[in-house]
Amino acid sequence: MSASSSDVSADAVEAFGLKVVDLATYVVVLVALVFVPLGALEWSTFGGLVFTKWITFLLGAGLAAYASLKLRPASPKRRATAVDAGANSATVGNVKVSRVQRLAAAIPPARWTALSVSERFSPNVKRFVGAVAIVATSMALEFVFGVGIGT
Repeated sequence: MSASSSDVSADAVEAFGLKVVDLATYVVVLVALVFVPLGALEWSTFGGLVFTKWITFLLGAGLAAYASLKLRPASPKRRATAVDAGANSATVGNVKVSRVQRLAAAIPPARWTALSVSERFSPNVKRFVGAVAIVATSMALEFVFGVGIGT
């Protein structure tokens, strides 16, 4: 038997799929937490979404910059001091799980995955992907729905 793609176990594929479900749930929750309040406030006061488009773009770009800086590898000195507090702890490597992560983990379908904190994508990966989704939402407002484009 030759080494091929069939060497990947079904458990590994399932574990990765569960991580992706957890990530997708986090991204949807993050985008909703940013877009819905801004959009509702602007729609009720000004009757449009132009400022929401700009604010979500700037928030997404800022969050992407922050998350990309946090994604850099830690120095050897910092790695030596990081302690894994356990699979069911709110901290992994001295990183606390955010309120957004706890909310995303509490709603379906992420709630059904039963992943421990250490089995999920890191919070910084989730922040970065969420930031890209926020920027994409802002761009979709303009390019798909025509928000802010003069007539």
